[in-house]
Order: sequence, then C-alpha cells, then structure tokens
Amino acid sequence: MPAHARTTLAALTAVRLLPYFLRFHTETGNGDPQVLGRALDDVWRKLEDGTPVTLPIMLAAFGQVQIAADSLGPLAELAWYSAAAVTNACHVAVHGEVRETLHCLRYGREASLAASAASGRADGDPPRVCPRHAALREEVRRQARDLDDVARAASTTARASPPT
Repeated sequence: MPAHARTTLAALTAVRLLPYFLRFHTETGNGDPQVLGRALDDVWRKLEDGTPVTLPIMLAAFGQVQIAADSLGPLAELAWYSAAAVTNACHVAVHGEVRETLHCLRYGREASLAASAASGRADGDPPRVCPRHAALREEVRRQARDLDDVARAASTTARASPPT
C-alpha cells in the first residue's frame, strides 16, 4: 500500500474507535475527545492537501492515551485503544510506516474483542460497553479475521519491499 493508503486505513480505524473515547469521557469526565478530533482533522488535512501534522497536536493526542492508561475499568481500556489509534494515525501521516498502520489495526481488533467481552459481564459489574448479541459476536469475529488478513498481507509486503 502507498503511504496515503496506509494513512487513510489508520485514520479510518481511529475514527471507528472514537465513540469509545467519547463514552469514556461522558461517563468519567476524564480526557478530552476534542483533542483526538483535532488530531484526526490534522491527519485528514495531511491527506487532502499535504498540510503537516504538528508535534503539539501529536503530543496532545498522546496525552489522552496517558489519561486513559491512568484510569481503570473496561471503558478506560477502550478509551486507551481509541486514543492510541489516533496517535498512531498521526505517526502514519508523518512517517508513512507500515508498522504504525498495523498498530492501528491491532487496536481496532483488540477494542472489538474487549467490547465484546465487556458485553458479557454480570449485573453489578462495570457498565456494559456493547449489547450482548449474536450479530455483535459474529461481527467481532469477522473484523478480527479481516484485520489479521490485512496485517499478514502488509507484513509480507513490508518484508518483501526494499527500504526507501
């Protein structure tokens, strides 16, 4: 994949995970989802017109990763995946590395699995993140398979391509 395609894939994965951070913020008051939104806006601008992603924006997004890491519970775990995916999308936009794109894909897969696991908690446990439903479980399995396929293909391509 060319660098702009890797950046797009990483950004789309991050966008898919943003609702987790929004819910984390809404329920705990921790973090600032607008910081992550501004970071993704910078990534999209980079794709549209080449405007660089700035270091302060990347550092602010990383700060949201730290806020989620310092919190407890299933929402904090999902918020961490969300913020980490945004941070990695920024790195892909700056460096165009396959590795950072793969991190985003893994965060997407892990967040789907964590959300699915959280949906099966008993009453009295932390709040449910997603409803327990057969279609959700099937979708998580499908996403995990698809992400594994993309990761394998990207890893094979990265090993086969000479460094530039």
